[in-house]
Amino acid sequence: MKTYSEFADELFTVHPGIRVDLGPGRHFSPEQFHTAVDRIASAIPAGILSVSLAGESYEQRPIRLFTVGSGPVTIFLWSQMHGDESTATAAIADILKYIGTGGGRSEVDHLLSRTTIHFLPMLNPDGAARRRRRTAQDIDMNRDALAFRSPEAVLLKKVRDAAKPAYGYNLHDQELSTVGETRRLTALALLAPAFDAARGDNEVRSRAKRLCAAFARIAGRFAPGGLARYDDTFEPRAFGDNMQKWGTSTMLVESGHAPGDPDKESIRRLNFTGILATLFGIATGELLHEPTGPYDLLPPNFKRAYDCIIRSVTVEDGGKRFTADLGLSAQVDTHSEPPLRLVDLGDLHTFTAMEEIDGRKKSVPRSALKLGEPFDPSLPG
Repeated sequence: MKTYSEFADELFTVHPGIRVDLGPGRHFSPEQFHTAVDRIASAIPAGILSVSLAGESYEQRPIRLFTVGSGPVTIFLWSQMHGDESTATAAIADILKYIGTGGGRSEVDHLLSRTTIHFLPMLNPDGAARRRRRTAQDIDMNRDALAFRSPEAVLLKKVRDAAKPAYGYNLHDQELSTVGETRRLTALALLAPAFDAARGDNEVRSRAKRLCAAFARIAGRFAPGGLARYDDTFEPRAFGDNMQKWGTSTMLVESGHAPGDPDKESIRRLNFTGILATLFGIATGELLHEPTGPYDLLPPNFKRAYDCIIRSVTVEDGGKRFTADLGLSAQVDTHSEPPLRLVDLGDLHTFTAMEEIDGRKKSVPRSALKLGEPFDPSLPG
């Protein structure tokens, strides 16, 4: 039988043929997601995948639970608590298809015999329908793990308490970010959340760090230099932090970005590979012995990136001239919406961008540079 690392090589290779079509772009409606997953479920042999209605959103959209396996180790994965964070939800669709069509492969059979895996994707369908972060109540449900003002938060806690999972995967997207002090875009940021303000370790968090380390070992091979460690400041209202307190060893995966890949297809592939390979590592028991170094040594996750930077453009200001980099962003929460807006100018040499334009032979009037206002990157002449 393969190691989880060897299995990752296979997964990364086969993903393009497994990828589920959820429509153009990286955002899709709840209806598109459910239609695609129902199509997958209908093609899976009986007994492999269980689909149930876990509950409803504030606007009564269905939230469904997908379960595979019958083994003694219980694992819980949830995604899209924020409605505009769809990358991992797409990867979950790919994972369900892979598991469902994988009967007879020793790795899939071993995974299903050793683990019981619950998937709760698109936990905020009202936000997904609007392509926005918050729920229909305008609540950030990842700050609702104590008050439970939103039905989606109540549902997440209910499923967790019923399953009592040993491991949890808390799957998100993040803003454009960079790896430490480099100008490398963060492809993935990982975190074993703290369970108290002291940010200490216990066995629950130590298991989460080993899970993060295994994920970092795998993803780092396919996105070398593109991984970072998310800030572990304790947030008492957040689900990841409370999952650790409740006894579920939880890994936060923040899907980042890659240059030239606005639809985040490469990041979706990293999710598919890293999630499935580490699930297999849990099933084989390899993760119990994983050193935490690959996680502990990850550089911090910084935010030194824009959608576009025009480098060294000449600014004409009446009779004066000066050179500046122009930082343009279309970021709204964790996704981009046109138009690009000018958010900074000056020396931006420590920043990077999804797209960089050489502006050394270009000039722009000072009157066209209004911070916070739309800016056309083709404007400099």
